[in-house]
Parts: sequence; structure tokens; C-alpha cells
Amino acid sequence: MDALDEYLIKIEDFPKLLATLLQEKFVDKIIGAQLKVDKKSGAIDRFTVSPVLVEKPEDFATFPLTNLIAYGYARTDTAAKFLHKSVNGAKNEKIGVIARPCDTRGIIELAKIRQINMDNLFVVGFEDRGMVINAARELKKVEGLDLTKVVKEKVGDNGLILKLEDGSIKEVGLDIAENCSRCYRKIPVVADISVSDLVLPIDSNEIVLKVYSDKGADLVEKSKINKKPLPEDLKTKQAEVLKQIKDTALAKRTKDLEEWDKLTQEEKLERFQKCTMCNMCIRGCPVCYCVDCILMKKRKEKIINKESYQLTRIAHVADRCVECGNCDNNCPQHLPLSLYFQSLNDSFKEKFGYSAGESIDDIPFRSGKAISQMELEKT
Repeated sequence: MDALDEYLIKIEDFPKLLATLLQEKFVDKIIGAQLKVDKKSGAIDRFTVSPVLVEKPEDFATFPLTNLIAYGYARTDTAAKFLHKSVNGAKNEKIGVIARPCDTRGIIELAKIRQINMDNLFVVGFEDRGMVINAARELKKVEGLDLTKVVKEKVGDNGLILKLEDGSIKEVGLDIAENCSRCYRKIPVVADISVSDLVLPIDSNEIVLKVYSDKGADLVEKSKINKKPLPEDLKTKQAEVLKQIKDTALAKRTKDLEEWDKLTQEEKLERFQKCTMCNMCIRGCPVCYCVDCILMKKRKEKIINKESYQLTRIAHVADRCVECGNCDNNCPQHLPLSLYFQSLNDSFKEKFGYSAGESIDDIPFRSGKAISQMELEKT
């Protein structure tokens, strides 16, 4: 997508954009974000973020923006899945959604199978490197780090960077998720506006805002936030950083998938032996849309084995996989699920010229329409 306008805005003004979405009736509700609060002590865990449905503008006094960019939603939650499951796909009301690049691809795939009404969406996208998963747990292992002193976070070239309340900066050695490190699609495929901290230092109080639609431009105007045009040097730097991230991801993807392809089918199937059929991969998948899951049913009735469980799931969703990595990130047995799907996606692209989640107009190669076209081409 080409941006209509690009600005620098204050991070503290981002919630004003969200509040304006509700005040000016762009949307009826927004899928926002909230930090985890300990029920006993009331302590805030800034490293664990969950989606929440917001209807009142005043509830956007603040917003955990840098937290959401760095950590994503915890556990099996994603914006695309929450939109589909908890707001009925915006079929009956207008919904604002804050989406990572993989969320926007998930929205595209869900729209293709009529699970989401894209006409009722206002999409706020991210441009990002990827997310650091299980940060709350992993940061407790960092020696000498007082988590209560952290005031900001950012993912940089070498992983997670934290800013402490005394102004000091600390790199903590936590990298983005393995799946994210192989993902080269770091910009939204559909959005009205997007935000990014890619080219700004962690001690900056600004963020890059891009406008992609007339609705987005109207929102920025009505919000009356202070903004300044993005300087040309930062535009150039943004493009360079995105290219560097893409090149690095493609190199790792090529290396990892070459090693994966060297394994025999028997060796790949052997990896499934660790599967406990816990259903976490199904719960985390944003493009799984069945109301009643046959795999969960068969597992409960004990009439399916581990291999069939995973192979059935792969056959069911492989051509819709948007490579969010949520199945991989949540697997308690650490099965290499993203390698399975990324390998298949590369094969689909090579054989059929198809990549899931790129465009609403792309015809899935397993659809009746695509099969009819292939049959016509043969004759």
C-alpha cells in the first residue's frame, strides 16, 4: 500500500485517535488492549497484553501502545481471532481493530470465507519487526532487572530494549519469536492508518503515523492531534530498515527451510509424536472458523492419533495460513509447526502462484472456482 500522508505524532496522542473513532461515529466499538492486573496485589504487568472491547471514548485516556507493538497479545489471542469470535466478524456493527501485519492477512482470509465484513472495519495497522513472546516469564530471569522500573519497550536490531524510569536503556537479550524471525511481510496489507517505531530511538516520545485511506485522513483531521510531516531522511531510513528486516528474514527462512527439507517424511512425522492433542494450536489459529471442531470431538472421544490430529489440521488450514505463528508460539511441546506451514506456503506460491492473506481478490487454489479454471486450462 502507498501512504497518502506520513507524520510524526506524540505517542501520548495515539489514544486520542482511538477516542475520536468512537466520538465521531467512525465505529461503534474498538478492539483495544489492556495490561494484566494482579487480582490480589493490583500490580500491573506491562509485559502481558490482552484484547478488550471498548465502547466509550473516555476509556482511551491511555493506551499500552509500545507494549502491544513489542509483545503482542498474550497466549492464543490475536486481533483477527478476537474480531471473528468475539465481535461476530463486524457483520452487524462497525468495529475498529488494531492489527499486526499478520492480523491484516488473517482478516483478508476470513473475509474470503465470509466470516468478516470488511466494509464495517476501520483498521489501525502496525509496521513492526515481530513480537517477543512470553516476555513476562523470560524477563524474570534477567539478572539485576527490576521489572517495576520499566517504563517503555521497543524491539531493535538485537532484540528487546527496555527503558527504565531513571532514563537508562537496557538491551536484555530477548529476541522475537522464531516464526517472526522468518517472516518477511512486516507491513499491513489493509489499513486506514498505521503506526511504527522502527526508525525512532526508544527514548523518543514520538511515533510514525501513516495514512492510507480517506477515512484515515478524516480521522486524523477530526482528532485535532498535533502532527508534523515525516522528514525525508526518516522516510528513507524507514524504507532501508524495512528492506534490511525483509532481507534478514528471507535469509533465515531460506536457511531454516533448506534444513527442514533435508529431513525425510518419516523424520518429520516423528516430530508429531510429542503432540498431546491439547488443542492449543487450534485455539490460537486466527483462520480456523469451524463452529464445532471435529478434531476436538475426536480427541475427546479418543478416536484419533497424534499424527492424524496434526495432519488433519494441516490439511484443513494450510492454504489459509497467514504465518502468524500463533500455533507454534503456543505449543507446549514446541512442535515446529511454523516450519510445516511456511514450507507448504512456499510450495503453494511456487506451484500455484498463491500466497494467503495478500489480497481479497486472490482466488484460493482449492476453491471450486480455481479448480474449474485449472480444468479449463487443461482442456
